[in-house]
Amino acid sequence: MFFIKEYKCKKIKEPDIYLSRKKIFQSQDKNLLYLINSRFLWMKKFIKNKKIIIELGSGNGCVKKVLKNKKIILTDIVKYKWIDKKVDMINLDLDKKLVNKVDVFIINHSLHHSANPALSIQNMSKFLKKDGLILLNEPETSFMLKLIQMLLDDESWSLKANVFNKKKKIFKSSNPWVSNTAIAQLLFKDKKKFEKKFPQYAIEKNQLSEFLIFLNSGGLSSNFFHFKLNNFFLKIVDSIDKILIYLFPSIFALNRSVVLRKKNYKFF
Repeated sequence: MFFIKEYKCKKIKEPDIYLSRKKIFQSQDKNLLYLINSRFLWMKKFIKNKKIIIELGSGNGCVKKVLKNKKIILTDIVKYKWIDKKVDMINLDLDKKLVNKVDVFIINHSLHHSANPALSIQNMSKFLKKDGLILLNEPETSFMLKLIQMLLDDESWSLKANVFNKKKKIFKSSNPWVSNTAIAQLLFKDKKKFEKKFPQYAIEKNQLSEFLIFLNSGGLSSNFFHFKLNNFFLKIVDSIDKILIYLFPSIFALNRSVVLRKKNYKFF
């Protein structure tokens, strides 16, 4: 699996967003809540006292619940009833009044559904103010993620994709659930390469996380068997994850968290 460069799932799976929202908003399962908190709570210090915060690809919209911030504007290409505005992540068709005004963009496990992630990132810099931030969580295409996705025929990946090409889409489909879960690894693993391709940004955080706390979460939009644990044991499991990922990142890491800061760079 280390040497497999790409995998295409047989059928595009569409997660049950309504079930996912219900699970997260109503669940008392400590395993699931621990996973969700670990994905979002690190963002709190970056959005503190910020005025304009926009999440792209909001899906179930749980970011507002976890971060407890009513200022967050929820956007998605599908206009669910809790979504504030329908927005295409590639074209980023936001109000022109927001050019150079946005403090923070949040993208949680949705950039890998963008058919042109480089163009998405470039277009965000148009709306971000100086020192504006992009906060990301994305799948990490480790050995274990490849194995899981092949066994479950869950999502596709391609390490051959040219993710820095702003003029050409990496997949052709109108289905918003088509994906390439290798996008974050291809974009951000090589910090120097990313910053050379995107001189308007600096990478401030680039951290791998999640293994057992994800596998034993019970699932975000589906129900899987898991061992229910209290917070004390979940913290121990999380500590084990940190050790495994530190020692063997290419095997165990299932998530990559990234912070991009817009520099004072005249790009547009």
